[in-house]
Amino acid sequence: EDVELVGISGASAGAMNGAALAAGFAEDGIRGAVAGMERMWRTISKTSPLAPFDHEQFRQSYFEQMFMRSLEYFHLTSRYFSPHTPGLRSMDALRRAMAASVDLNILNKQTALPLHISATHIPTGAARMFTGTEVTLDSLMASACLPDLFAPVEVDGESYWDGGFTANPALTPLLGEEMDATDMIIVQITPFVDSDVSGALGDRTRRVSEIGFNACLLRDLKVLTELKEISSLEQCNDPRLKAISRINLHLISPPASIGERGGASKIDMRWSVLLELRALGREAAETWLQQDGVLMGKKSSMVEMPDEIAKVMA
Repeated sequence: EDVELVGISGASAGAMNGAALAAGFAEDGIRGAVAGMERMWRTISKTSPLAPFDHEQFRQSYFEQMFMRSLEYFHLTSRYFSPHTPGLRSMDALRRAMAASVDLNILNKQTALPLHISATHIPTGAARMFTGTEVTLDSLMASACLPDLFAPVEVDGESYWDGGFTANPALTPLLGEEMDATDMIIVQITPFVDSDVSGALGDRTRRVSEIGFNACLLRDLKVLTELKEISSLEQCNDPRLKAISRINLHLISPPASIGERGGASKIDMRWSVLLELRALGREAAETWLQQDGVLMGKKSSMVEMPDEIAKVMA
């Protein structure tokens, strides 16, 4: 609660989390933000067709293994269905859950916590940013539209896919002087490194997806860390670079175990599974706070790319 939030940028699930957080924050500060995100994910979980399989006896039985294999198979084969296959590629359930759990009127009226979400414009492959009153159910669905699961989402007559392909998340909106921010915390949910990829099709498909979604973040982080180094030089007088130099950069990485869950975890919205993921996220956040939280407002805890990445990119 000692941290003052001044802006959010997100893509895909991050966009939905950002919307729930910002709307809840406008109602009741940090407590409202936490409650807003829990309300959203509870609602999504209740509308999931997998909800009937969410009880302890089932999850601890042999049937859970069979169930997960079936879910993995569906995840692998769903991309071969036509985008217009009735029922299979619709985002209606997610749209209803978001409408029921996030007050978009409050979200659009609040100005204390600007929200920026991204979607990928299909014809050009460019990132489209939505902010302020542009954050609607349509743009939220566009930001979370995985092409192997859902049909494209139209916003203002243009077709979009998941924002994670092009801005995951977009960092530029948080760098302006008007944000008056001292620190940028990037919460990563897709691991950079996974050295244990088997020859199984599911593992390979999952890793291809992870690499694709991390590519733009890797690029942006590399550029940002280099710009911060340049901006620290005395002879640098560019005001835009000086604004970047004032930002302390932090990265909260996901635990290694997140990569062991397989591609099917992307569509497993059972509440018990979401609670497990939340626990992993809180554990990662607590670890970061203990190790680097003291640096907030003072200096970056991420001064260069992670070691495993730096060795390859050198």
